[in-house]
Amino acid sequence: EDIDTIYHDAAMITTFEDFTDHIPGTGVSFDMVAVPGGAFLMGSPPDEVSRKENEGPVVEVGLDSFFIGKIEVTWTEYLVFFSATGSEGKTSDAYLTVTNDDAPDAISGPTPPWGAPDQGWGKQDFPAITMTPHAADVYCQWLSEVTGKKYRLPTEAEWEYAARGGTTGPYFFEGDPKKFESKKYIKKQFESDTSGIVNFINYRLNSRGRTVDPAMIKPNPLGLVNMLGNVAEFCKDWYDPDIYGKYTAGIKNPTGPETGEERVIRGGSFRSAAGEVRCASREHTRTVPWLKTDPQIPKSIWWYSDCIHVGFRVVCEYDNDN
Repeated sequence: EDIDTIYHDAAMITTFEDFTDHIPGTGVSFDMVAVPGGAFLMGSPPDEVSRKENEGPVVEVGLDSFFIGKIEVTWTEYLVFFSATGSEGKTSDAYLTVTNDDAPDAISGPTPPWGAPDQGWGKQDFPAITMTPHAADVYCQWLSEVTGKKYRLPTEAEWEYAARGGTTGPYFFEGDPKKFESKKYIKKQFESDTSGIVNFINYRLNSRGRTVDPAMIKPNPLGLVNMLGNVAEFCKDWYDPDIYGKYTAGIKNPTGPETGEERVIRGGSFRSAAGEVRCASREHTRTVPWLKTDPQIPKSIWWYSDCIHVGFRVVCEYDNDN
């Protein structure tokens, strides 16, 4: 029987373990990985190769347990949202603020994009791209409503904790960013070595300028795929280059500054150098240049016209009391 005709209800969470959730009324499912809470050192030490100033000072952070998507949100998942909520016209200001109090049928979704948002690289399990962080937030709200859970974007701290998977180096595997920028090294990797960066990260030297199917990439110690490379990922936090210095040691569940103009993005992408796909590397959205060629007035709040390397993955909150 065709999988598209097999409909499921949303999954019930009864224990803290990995689970597969379903978008009700469809054959679409996605895997969530249980990440036990704990403490870790966020950021990079001064001697880490390719380190930037916005990665420090290193600060101890504590986090509650949560679930995070095994892979980035795919086109298969995102297009269900687009089909269910998409609108033909401009979106009114009333929908710029998203709350989890809205019913699914009251959620106004994306207007149609200009051009082919997948760039012709493929949909299905390829990561959805070119949406804005506002669109990603609304997707999470919609997913929360239809599944009865609390989905959202990861905080920056949750993202780095999950990306590291208990490791403390530049990557979750052994290696030096300078070494990984060598074309001679990359040639050797493709010929024989099965343990190096090309197996774990789709980045500038091996990506051929495009995203890849997550099935092509090995997971990190938590079982998460493409935390580094492929597409950079939106976080919930507003971006502040100096935020780590404003946190107190041992801070619990930090969420970044209260307000801001740009959002944090993490992980680097298929366009990034090896030093930009480290676990601690930080970047941010660039709203004006990423909407430069959008012909609409006002500019779209749903799609970036000039950004093809950013997507997102979801977090599901774990309520230990329920």
